[in-house]
Amino acid sequence: MNNLELKIFPLGKLMANSYLVYDRQDRKGFIVDLPSSCETLIDYINEQGIDVLFVALTHAHFDHIGGLNVVEKPFYVQEEDRIFLTDPQLNGSALFADPVIINRPSILYPDLPLKFKDFDIEIIKTPGHTPGSVSLKIANWLFTGDTLFYHSIGRTDIPLASTDVILSSITNNLFSLNDNLIVYPGHGSSTTIGEEKKENPFF
Repeated sequence: MNNLELKIFPLGKLMANSYLVYDRQDRKGFIVDLPSSCETLIDYINEQGIDVLFVALTHAHFDHIGGLNVVEKPFYVQEEDRIFLTDPQLNGSALFADPVIINRPSILYPDLPLKFKDFDIEIIKTPGHTPGSVSLKIANWLFTGDTLFYHSIGRTDIPLASTDVILSSITNNLFSLNDNLIVYPGHGSSTTIGEEKKENPFF
């Protein structure tokens, strides 16, 4: 982890967190979630000379995917969320009268971890907020999208969401991880697995 840098960019109408992970030495990196209005992220990438290899989506709601029409890098999505990319009703953008449609090809997450340099990016299935929500673990960082927040969980009063499923995902697939893992959610401040196990009012 010594050479890895993490930068956080709250972007778009709903201030969704976009995360830039990169190697300080060779300047290669990747992005977790890419909202629209991502000019500050693009400026930083250009100023720092970072070569973005890919974008990894935690899920495919509009506030996490809008920038894919601007930053044309390869991007990964879980199979169950692929339909959200081109359906403004499902991805939520229709509510804002500003439809988000991503027509370029996506890459489905593999069953094995993704590789970034010498690091594995573990893909943890955490459905509930959307059917294809995933959390992404690299070393001691866990990107949870809109599944797990600081003292909260993702909304389930939206199409194809489920309260029972998201609670099961968090309990079985996230709370089984190391308490010291730093949780970087799709909105708001960071936390840890241990903190959420103790203090999250939903559990």
